[in-house]
Amino acid sequence: TRFAPRLRYAMARARGGAGLMALVGLVIMGGTGVCLYHQMNGLNVYETALDADRHRAEFEKQYLALENAPDPSVSAIRLTIDLYPKEHRLVATGHYALINRTAGPLRDVHLVMPEHGRDILMLQIDGAKLLADDDVHQLRTYRFDHPLAPGAATTMAFTVRRWQRGISATGDDTRLVANGTFLTNSEIAPTLGVNRSMMLADPVKRRKYGLPSELRMARLEDQAALSRNYLSNAAWVSSDITLATDADQTPVAPGHLVSDATRDGRRTARFVSTAPILDFWSIQSARYALKQQTSDGVQLSVYYDPAHPYNVDRMLAAFDNALHYYRANFGPYQFDYARIIEFPAYQSYAQSFAGTMPYSEDIGFLGDFRKADSIDYATYVASHELAHQYWAHQLVSADRQGGTLMVETLAQYSALMVMKHRYGEDKIRRFLQYELDSYLRSRGSERLDEQPLERVENQGYIHYRKGSLALYLLQDRLGEGRVNAMLRTILAKYRFKGAPFASSTDLVDGFHSLARNAEEQQLVSDTLERITIYDLKAQQAHVRRLPNGLWQTVLTVHADKAYADGKGRETPASLHQNVDIGLFSARPGKAEFGAANVLLRNRYVLTGGAQTLTLTTQTKPAFAGIDPYNMFVDRNSNDNVIAVDAE
Repeated sequence: TRFAPRLRYAMARARGGAGLMALVGLVIMGGTGVCLYHQMNGLNVYETALDADRHRAEFEKQYLALENAPDPSVSAIRLTIDLYPKEHRLVATGHYALINRTAGPLRDVHLVMPEHGRDILMLQIDGAKLLADDDVHQLRTYRFDHPLAPGAATTMAFTVRRWQRGISATGDDTRLVANGTFLTNSEIAPTLGVNRSMMLADPVKRRKYGLPSELRMARLEDQAALSRNYLSNAAWVSSDITLATDADQTPVAPGHLVSDATRDGRRTARFVSTAPILDFWSIQSARYALKQQTSDGVQLSVYYDPAHPYNVDRMLAAFDNALHYYRANFGPYQFDYARIIEFPAYQSYAQSFAGTMPYSEDIGFLGDFRKADSIDYATYVASHELAHQYWAHQLVSADRQGGTLMVETLAQYSALMVMKHRYGEDKIRRFLQYELDSYLRSRGSERLDEQPLERVENQGYIHYRKGSLALYLLQDRLGEGRVNAMLRTILAKYRFKGAPFASSTDLVDGFHSLARNAEEQQLVSDTLERITIYDLKAQQAHVRRLPNGLWQTVLTVHADKAYADGKGRETPASLHQNVDIGLFSARPGKAEFGAANVLLRNRYVLTGGAQTLTLTTQTKPAFAGIDPYNMFVDRNSNDNVIAVDAE
């Protein structure tokens, strides 16, 4: 039991096979450790989640002051990208034309390096020298030998390599993969100017590192913010992108396809812009199948995995319907192509770049819409992304409160109008109820203050969910044609324009200009400028047959309105509002519900509290409701419609 005798016995036994096995095990363990260290700490950068948070906090402390520092703008990009999917490797060589669009001379240029792009093989700016290189925070500063005068131009050239070699401690690169690469410009090329994407957002983490708990957007009243747009201040540029990949893959980038050749095991395609695009773009490459059709001179394309053909026709039909609606109501479409490009479900979203719309396989390509009660989100998302070709890629909003109202909310509205005309107004309730319920659920998890739509701070549950309800309600009351004419005017004012950029005040003022009376003015204010919560409830409904054969329904409803502040505290408000009242032969919102089930739908002025309405129809109703299509932000949409009792 003593240690010394046990050690002697162990040493004696180690002279046999057991000792050899132990030695082999130690060698394997040590060799594995050396190999892992070489791959994770040598070939790659070892960074824990805590390290990443600390670096983000340090970045903000050091560089937040440079967020609004003047920098040159990109005016033209010429890029050659050699992609090697099987090797998870990319080499990009670019030449950018830069111009000083500010009012004064520029001394410095601030460049954020691409994510995972620490292999900067070459980077130079004509007439400038490297002043500082912060490799940890991926920021470089160059200083001009002589300040760049307003309106003067220069050039930037670079070569960047993105390459996952071996094992990375932070996980595999899911953007550059063997089949299904999807990369954006910030992952390929240096970007000009410091932006908040490099900073911490979580309030708890921010406090941990000694930062203010909130990093808020510029206020709506900040006129200086009109000089920047919210897409990392991306400039309008011309583009010429050549993308080479493996011969069995299809390369895709923004621009008109001017050449496509396969030679020596490589496929090379060149894409040139025919209209201004934002310096906010992507490339994709995979073993795609391709289906196309033409819509009034625009080639509609879906690039998809051959194993996922299920909803390709649905997406093409959505593009066709949406393009007709948007052209007729908002103005010309700027490209001769519109492309949906599938990417793997490492992420679950769709995104819109110039005429090219990457679309995750699991939010449309793999959806099963055969059941009658399925919500056709594949059509909805495709329509939304195509709408961004107007609301983002023709008009881009300022980097201040309300910016996403002009981009995301207007894309939601545009898609809803496509859905309304495709499926009928009586089918739209299911979409609106989904948006309403999502908004109400998300309010309770708000980390900052909830904002009215005109002041939304890139809060998705507001600009997507609440925004859909708000603009659908306003077009219903003010007239779809009148609303679209107003939007067309705003779009014409800002199409492809630089600073000052569009603001939510343009849209709010536009809606106020359409209001024909005090009630409609109040509705615009309540919908866009305040956080307004309604409480609309159908309490009871009784029907009886009259001697003349008609059916009389006595419906009792309850209606209230309140204003909420950013923390959710509510204050009762006076209600005097036209609200839809309806009688139906089937429950609204069900898959089988349609226009034939609407026996009566009229607007009645409702005030606060309970009130009774007497309604007459030729057919006996089965259901009665207040705001039956869920257009208002109602705290409980499930009590709007009730079954009718016979006396």
